[in-house]
Amino acid sequence: MIVKTISTPSSAAALFFAALPAEQREERVFVLPLDGNGKVLAEPILVSVGHKDGTAQIEAGIIFREALKAGAEEIIVAHNHPSGNLAPSKADIAATAKLREAAELLGVPLLDHLILGKADAGNNSHPSFLSFAESGA
Repeated sequence: MIVKTISTPSSAAALFFAALPAEQREERVFVLPLDGNGKVLAEPILVSVGHKDGTAQIEAGIIFREALKAGAEEIIVAHNHPSGNLAPSKADIAATAKLREAAELLGVPLLDHLILGKADAGNNSHPSFLSFAESGA
């Protein structure tokens, strides 16, 4: 793995998109462990896969267990929406709130939660995503 420091949501999104399969049929949830300066400690860690007609579970316990095993001092979480719709669901918003609470209790900041879509309609080389941190969601 190339040592990389995450400074923007788009730099994090690029790592998560690289971890996704080319054809997205089900939701996948990943955690990216970072040191206290935003340096990537490991490739995005897959923590949950949904079923063809279901969503993946965003569970704080599993996410933080995997992140702490990797030595994380900060984390970024991402999951994909195979439909390409970037709008966060009520479940996405509730899960992010729970992750923020767990992050505060554990002292491991959640820097962002990204929803990964598909390539932009106008330019297939630039995948789209939504950053909870940037959108204020």
